[in-house]
Amino acid sequence: MPGLDKQKDNKHLHDLERRSREGLFICNGCKEIGFGNCYKCPWVWFCDYVLHVGCISEGRTPLSNSLFKNCEFQFYQTNPSTVAPACHICALDIQGRMYRCSKGKYSLHPYCATLQTTFSLRDSDMKIKLRRGTKLNFFKSKCLKCDRKNRSSNDVQCLSYVSSDGNLCYHVACMKEACRDNWNKGYFRPGSETNEQSKFLALQNLAPKEVLSSVGQTSEVSLITFLKLVVYAILGEPFDLIAPLFQFSQN
Repeated sequence: MPGLDKQKDNKHLHDLERRSREGLFICNGCKEIGFGNCYKCPWVWFCDYVLHVGCISEGRTPLSNSLFKNCEFQFYQTNPSTVAPACHICALDIQGRMYRCSKGKYSLHPYCATLQTTFSLRDSDMKIKLRRGTKLNFFKSKCLKCDRKNRSSNDVQCLSYVSSDGNLCYHVACMKEACRDNWNKGYFRPGSETNEQSKFLALQNLAPKEVLSSVGQTSEVSLITFLKLVVYAILGEPFDLIAPLFQFSQN
């Protein structure tokens, strides 16, 4: 079963070892970003094969998800359909390993399938929930990144993390893209200098409209807390690497 120190993967020659990686990586199984715990080829000097823990092919059992009632998801290494699917959580294209429900209605990235539906941190009173916008359940606010309520142009609706009061919203896909962009720009890299300028640039990338605005109903404390919660929820690990970005001045 997945979770052991060593695992086999039938798409790779060598046994994989469980590791904790500093910084982001791109999973060879699902082609999505990851952080922290993973399975990595030990032959590091000539092989950079790495998988999310949830993308190991061996011992993968059917999965259920509370967001999709009465559905059992089967794990696939390749798309079982002739149609290119989009993930029903982030609405981004599935380019590798995936879960597909037994009814053939829903498809999920393995990483998205295990996102927590409710998330909080010990140092915060705020909670966020993974929610789907519907005609009967509109969000109060637009996504802090793209400034839209719905970023999907097709029938698959991107889900959002929403604050408990409903005033703050962030698309799962927008946060995945923003995290990768911040990593590429050096803000999330181990050993990178974290000064006030880099903090501002990283936060500006996460929430451009709110960070640049000097007015608004959302306080700085609430905004930073919300962004911190969503980053932690999306990356799936205690992300100490970027914690300094969320330490703001009290002056």
